[in-house]
Amino acid sequence: MALGTMTITQHAFTNTDADYQRIKQLLLTVESHPTQDNNWEPNRMDFWRYNYHAEKDAAFFQAHCRYWQTAAGQVVGLFISEYAADDFFIVVHPAYWALFPEILTWGRTVWGAGKAKITTDVYTFGQQKIAALQAAGFYEDGHVENVWVYSLTDYDFAYRLPAGFSLITAAAHANIPDRVALVQNAFGNPNFSEARLLSTMETPTYQPELDLVVVNAAGKGVAYCMGWVEENNPRVGNIEPMGTHTDYRQLGLGKALAKECFKRQHALGVETAWIASNAEPHVANYLYASLGAKTVKRSYRYTCNMQQGAL
Repeated sequence: MALGTMTITQHAFTNTDADYQRIKQLLLTVESHPTQDNNWEPNRMDFWRYNYHAEKDAAFFQAHCRYWQTAAGQVVGLFISEYAADDFFIVVHPAYWALFPEILTWGRTVWGAGKAKITTDVYTFGQQKIAALQAAGFYEDGHVENVWVYSLTDYDFAYRLPAGFSLITAAAHANIPDRVALVQNAFGNPNFSEARLLSTMETPTYQPELDLVVVNAAGKGVAYCMGWVEENNPRVGNIEPMGTHTDYRQLGLGKALAKECFKRQHALGVETAWIASNAEPHVANYLYASLGAKTVKRSYRYTCNMQQGAL
């Protein structure tokens, strides 16, 4: 399309490092605009590439991720599906908001062809995007996610582990098969693989000192979390994922992991950290609330029934 006097072209993502970095630059730019919906943020993109879909081929990435760029090669628009189902996210550079209708139309007519419905999640403060979606026939379809935001500048990092448990780094644990089994159990995901774990550890922003595990007296991993520091703003960090083995829940292991991770992030200069969770009544919200969040960002789903939505 021609945006004013500028030509914008669209491209399928082929999973090259060069294209990935240019897409990440768009996400990092949007992160610095507090009123712009940033539900698809840089760390989520990393997890999508290095964890969820680490074992997928180029055809998968081409089918479920498309970007729009200027003649100079700057990526200014993105369409992406996290789970390759009926879900999608759209990210647009604030200076190129006029691209949004074209990206949405592509998503509906090409990526969404044959689907009964398509859905996207938007933070409540993303009013510009919400208005555009509703004008295109989308409707609010429920609260789906909380993002708990913590101030680490005056945080109480103290915690106590039950007797017989130790909190160490994954590197000190040095047991990849045990970690894979822990993730499989904690999230009920028997398909989680060693390849996915090793790929996640190759994420450019991975920091071994923030990859933590609780082990029992026998040295078995029973809870874990991975902490991250944002690329464009090292004063901000997050924890994703965090899980506890089903036989070791309600022992305070999750709280200990989060507090230790927060403490380590703060030592690296992080002032604000966040954790995402599914909306209530998901039980994890009790833990994240008990950690003393400063604020909570809420994300709502917007759905379009394809046979009914306006183009």
